[in-house]
Amino acid sequence: MREFASGVRASVASLAVAAAAAASTLAIGVLSADLGAQSAGLRAPPAAGFAAIAGVVDDSLRGGPLVGASVVVIGTSLRATTDRGGFFRIDSIPPGEATLVVMHPLLDTLSLTITTPRFPVAAGRLEEIGLSTPAIALFRDRLCPRSTSPYRNGILAGRVDEADKDGPIVNAVISLVYVDPASGSPMQRVRTVRTRDDGMYVICGLPESIVGTVQAALGTVSSSEVTVVTKDQPLATAGFILSTAPRAAAGAVTGNAVLTGRVTNVAGTPIKEAQVAVEGGTVVGVTGDDGAFTLRGLPSGTTSAVIRKIGFAPALRTVHLRTAEPTRLTVALSEGARSLPTVTITGKLELALKKVGFSDRKNFGARSAFLGPEDIARQNPRQLSDLFRMMPGFRVRSAGMGSMVEASRSSGAESNAGCVNIFVDRTPFQQMTPGDFDGAFPVGMIGAIESYASAAETPAEFRMGGRSCATIVAWTKMKLSSP
Repeated sequence: MREFASGVRASVASLAVAAAAAASTLAIGVLSADLGAQSAGLRAPPAAGFAAIAGVVDDSLRGGPLVGASVVVIGTSLRATTDRGGFFRIDSIPPGEATLVVMHPLLDTLSLTITTPRFPVAAGRLEEIGLSTPAIALFRDRLCPRSTSPYRNGILAGRVDEADKDGPIVNAVISLVYVDPASGSPMQRVRTVRTRDDGMYVICGLPESIVGTVQAALGTVSSSEVTVVTKDQPLATAGFILSTAPRAAAGAVTGNAVLTGRVTNVAGTPIKEAQVAVEGGTVVGVTGDDGAFTLRGLPSGTTSAVIRKIGFAPALRTVHLRTAEPTRLTVALSEGARSLPTVTITGKLELALKKVGFSDRKNFGARSAFLGPEDIARQNPRQLSDLFRMMPGFRVRSAGMGSMVEASRSSGAESNAGCVNIFVDRTPFQQMTPGDFDGAFPVGMIGAIESYASAAETPAEFRMGGRSCATIVAWTKMKLSSP
């Protein structure tokens, strides 16, 4: 915590995952003098007849300020949000006594609370207060076994909650797959733990620099994989929500959650006709003139949203979907990139294809076509649609400057004639105009293809309600090479 010139210190944070309270600090006294241009605004006198509070919140777990935290005067509507330096100011506080509580996603994920004891506030007086999270050493001592290697101090921690109910999920399986860049080895390591009675999980003894993915699962229900990348960082966090509601039918992936938001470029200009979809859903949203979109009928839980627009780099965002209220997402796409970076798959390709289900579906003997990396390289296609020109059940129709991949078999419904459902890395994609498929996914990005010539042959997890179509499932090299 940053130093204060003087003040009274007291315990103000409790660690719900530990039996005893973890020590954090409250300092009431004088803000440090190194505030620069902020000093005048933070130290301005209160309004006549009222008190004011100015302060700072430090993140002692990760080092630096706790940015974007809400500091609330309990029992009132008065609040403030910490800035990039962790500073805040709350005005128009009635004289008497006040209690502050700090709210932030980091604290929620770690089951931490920061609440001050009651302290006096007087009319015309500015109280200057400092708060901080517990120190990382104390956090580690409370949560990690003493047998943990002193040379591997990294921690991954978080919690798993019910998506549509209030309460933790007990005994959920947390799986971390990671690579240690400092080891010089591409070998993947796996750590698995289960959530405790309060929904918390902790994985101790990790390197402080890792690249990997973490996923939560309970029975047959699982979250999307969440990327974890740390560099000389002792603490990483990942929170999840899972829906434990019974599924209507095998393979059903619909629900009542809503994702809404806006897509812009980095300058803030709205992007029209960008596609938005989520892993585990079957709905594709398209942005309007104002860049806004809304996806309905989504399954609850932690999943990944993919935002694509030809001419822009695709964006991947983790979203936590609940039935109770819409989830809001704002995304700025970077211009000038038409594809993900080139990725060379090395080593455990067979394991990667098995992990995504490609190998099992291929061995099941369904009437479908499967192309692995060697098959794709052998055909040496100029663009992605070329792979489907000779594929049973599909045809490629040229129109204008682009091509559309269509089904060559009748679906039995005139409105669905020639229709194709496309999934890329389990996320739906929609051909809107000729050339969209080729433009969005240069063939060099693709590591494997599986195709199903009719809806009857399509696995349940890739069926779309109301669209009895042929199906294409593509896997990118980026997905297949991820830990």
